[in-house]
Amino acid sequence: MGYDGPEVFLAPYANDAAQENFQRTVVEGVDVDRVGSHTDRELEHLRTAGGDRIRLWGTKKTVSGTWENIEPGDFLFFYRDGTYEQASMVLATEENEQLGREIWPNHGDDDPWVCIIYLDEPVNLNLDSSVVHDLAGHDINYVMGFSPLNDMGLGGLRGRYGSIEELVTGGNPVTSGGAGPEPNIDIRADPEYDIPGSVFDDLYYPDDQLSDIVEQLNAALNAGKHVVFTGPPGTGKTEIARLTCEYLAEEHPEVFTGAQTTTATADWSTFETVGGYMPDEDGGDRLSFEPGQVLRCFKRDGRQRNDLLVVDEVNRADIDKAFGQLFTLLSGQSVQLPFKRDGTEISITPAATISEESAPQTADYVMPESWRLLATMNSYDKTSLYEMSYAFMRRFSFIHVDAPTVPDDPAAAAALVASYATVWGLDVDDGTARSVAKVWQVANNTIEDRKIGPAIVEDILSQVTDVSHEHRPRTLTHAIANHVFPQLEGVPRRERVVEALTRLDEVDSERLERLGRDVLQVTLDGAR
Repeated sequence: MGYDGPEVFLAPYANDAAQENFQRTVVEGVDVDRVGSHTDRELEHLRTAGGDRIRLWGTKKTVSGTWENIEPGDFLFFYRDGTYEQASMVLATEENEQLGREIWPNHGDDDPWVCIIYLDEPVNLNLDSSVVHDLAGHDINYVMGFSPLNDMGLGGLRGRYGSIEELVTGGNPVTSGGAGPEPNIDIRADPEYDIPGSVFDDLYYPDDQLSDIVEQLNAALNAGKHVVFTGPPGTGKTEIARLTCEYLAEEHPEVFTGAQTTTATADWSTFETVGGYMPDEDGGDRLSFEPGQVLRCFKRDGRQRNDLLVVDEVNRADIDKAFGQLFTLLSGQSVQLPFKRDGTEISITPAATISEESAPQTADYVMPESWRLLATMNSYDKTSLYEMSYAFMRRFSFIHVDAPTVPDDPAAAAALVASYATVWGLDVDDGTARSVAKVWQVANNTIEDRKIGPAIVEDILSQVTDVSHEHRPRTLTHAIANHVFPQLEGVPRRERVVEALTRLDEVDSERLERLGRDVLQVTLDGAR
């Protein structure tokens, strides 16, 4: 166990042999007498299942360098189908080839499991792999053999959950599928949706904007539509999508098994959404099908699921390349995938096309009637809309979440900023409100159809609040570079916004101009 707490070791069990081993030796455990007949160590403190069972896992000699670093109190996170499904605390280790050959004969004579790991009773984790791999700096679909989680990943998990122990024992807030018995859900049900505005009480929208959004959202869901929230950055699109899914999963547990959130990238292909072949965890030549983000919403651990899916910033992805066969699926038709599992072709079938009497084959994925995809799209990238086929687009309802109009009158604009600051719990003086209001006016009014939302203004306020009047220009300048400039990346005529911002009396013009060159590669006419 490290100074900051337990270490985490990642243990994939993707192929059939590893899954069988996991069930037999970790979940069920091995009779203590059987283990005792092949080891001289004291086993009393390793009994974890009714006093007569020992739980254990193992690795090959080739990874003994990693195994040697495992200490009692560390954790194994077991990975399968894109999810860290279970976690177990390490009780002890030993190198014992005789015991390994006895317990795991399916690993053969050439490469037996000889590095033994004694474990406590496993607990359900259900942590989406994208969370771990993103925090660790890996590609979202990074697949590894038995390996330690790096320091960046450990620090990220501790920062997000408080500690590894709290993550394991306290549950996972990212994928709310939860643990426990097999879900008993009705794949053909599609309830009536009446999401109350109170679900979004933590979000602030002036006038009747929120009620309009909620009305459109309920209408879309009741019409059987998936939803894309469009709008400028910082308008709360992702929070609306996330809170919607959390509410539906809690309100209709007989229909939904949870929710998942992911962020699209320019590198996405159908591998990320549908799935594809990946090498088995044992490092051999065999390939097995690894389901993608959408398929993991329909089945995990061999069980039917119905996890709602939020895809943040879907505009980042090449729509055609990323969604592929899903164009057909979301149009209400079955899809035959170009992959096989155990010799059987894999298909995705809408529940509406399955009769009451028939049941999907083992390798099939069934899309429940009520399943919904909620995506967000930056309105700066409207051209992405036209990359969707008409058949695909008509399955979606596009709900615009606009930024508020910033009044031309300085006092009214400052009052708008102050009203948001009150909601955010920020104590902002009049001078700060006026200064930030001017920045917001320039950012939203200099170029047509290019706005920033309140969330970015909150970031700016958080940086400049409590700064003395003397230091406010320099701090506000840095806040603009930190929070406004990134929203101008790739925006045509962005030099007009930078130039207008440098003219404000409230900023350090020379510094902001230099930052514009460094961050946005914008050179203004007459640059110093």
